[in-house]
Amino acid sequence: MEIKLADKRTCNLLVIILILVILFSGCIDNSESASWIIDSQSEWELNMSNSENLAFQDDCVEPKSVNGTYESIIRTFDNRKKPESITFKQSPKWDNWEKVDNIGPNDACNAPVLICVAEDDYWILDEPGEIEGVGGYHAWHSSDMAKWEHMGQVTNSSWVTTAEYADGKFYIYYDMPNDEDPHLVIDEDLTDGIYTDIGLVFEDPSHGSDAGILRDEDGTFHLIYEDWDPINARRNGWDSPLAGHADSPDGINGFKPHEYSPPIDERTKSTGEYDTYIHGTTLEAYRYEIHEPPQDAFGDYTVFKVGSQYYIFCDFDPAEGRIHLAYWISDSIDKQFEWGGELGERMHPDPTMGFAEGKFYLLVQPEEYDYISSGPWVEKVEARVGADKDGDGEIDKWTDWRKVTEKYTRKQGFARIVKSIPAEINLSKLPTAYGFKFEFRLEDTTENISRPAIDKVELTFN
Repeated sequence: MEIKLADKRTCNLLVIILILVILFSGCIDNSESASWIIDSQSEWELNMSNSENLAFQDDCVEPKSVNGTYESIIRTFDNRKKPESITFKQSPKWDNWEKVDNIGPNDACNAPVLICVAEDDYWILDEPGEIEGVGGYHAWHSSDMAKWEHMGQVTNSSWVTTAEYADGKFYIYYDMPNDEDPHLVIDEDLTDGIYTDIGLVFEDPSHGSDAGILRDEDGTFHLIYEDWDPINARRNGWDSPLAGHADSPDGINGFKPHEYSPPIDERTKSTGEYDTYIHGTTLEAYRYEIHEPPQDAFGDYTVFKVGSQYYIFCDFDPAEGRIHLAYWISDSIDKQFEWGGELGERMHPDPTMGFAEGKFYLLVQPEEYDYISSGPWVEKVEARVGADKDGDGEIDKWTDWRKVTEKYTRKQGFARIVKSIPAEINLSKLPTAYGFKFEFRLEDTTENISRPAIDKVELTFN
């Protein structure tokens, strides 16, 4: 059948209209949604009208070098909306650390355990190195993280791995023998030399401990420990590619091996064969399953929670390379953590972590240095939001450019949990409008490897 010229023009016009409708639909929201959220690479690209010097990767936006800018489309609605706030969330990666001179007491010589109980109430547990005639782990106190006062012995053990604080009591975990089977001391006053040794609280069939403890907001104690079943730990810094997770309602009872999926699991392929190695303390032969190729190993965990994000900082003993620091990330304590990154050069860190004086402290085994961070948030981010009052596709009113930053504050009653205050701008002074647009500019002001990487933007309406 022959198609007339007029019909062809009509068809072409309909196609053009259809294309425009599809394109324009990305800018129109007919729903009464209470928020406009961008948190994936496709959404970043769909909602962008312009950008300069930005990289889009891992669902985040970050500057390719020092600076970068992002400009959104004007998001329009059928009905006018009253803006409430815009919130920026960064990637949970935590590379924002600065090396500083050694923070702990000069007369401590082993792996430190930091417990920040409250403002001006900070404790380090460690083994004294220059105090004659004493043994075990001792306590030092500080009100400013600078001057430390020795308070005396808190346990006879020299193998303290981790500690928590709950309801006025210190829960001090130590291995016996070294590197396995966590035991517990409970102490209500670290200055009087009186403590209760509970004894064994977790019998680990894999033999590896060097555990980290975290008391979560519901009061549950979570123990992250080394699982030596898949590796010759003696040849791998007494670390392992596999970690275990057990929990307890009171920090004493109920810890069970293999209770959860492994929080860290970097095992290579099992050969189905087994061998043994001799433990350095017990001198017993321990059986392990052989894996190939050689495996990276991790251990000596310290566990921390910032906002809703969990972090494990630990030793990293790579199959090829020297031992140093690494960390892992998860939004749930009950599932496998994701790789975060590496930190520092060659050292045997045995790290410990705390929040004091408005900063995060990451302490390592006696070195000339430790690490301090303002938090996972990386400076700096500035943003503004505009409103299209009459729906003509032009912004009628902008907010001023404002610096936004995530802030952190101690969660009262918890030593290893810090609350995060969102990075947001109050938009109540913007008018009710049919359309909205936002812009932000990023500038990497740090001297470390971190960069400000925006993971999510949410603009909410009343």
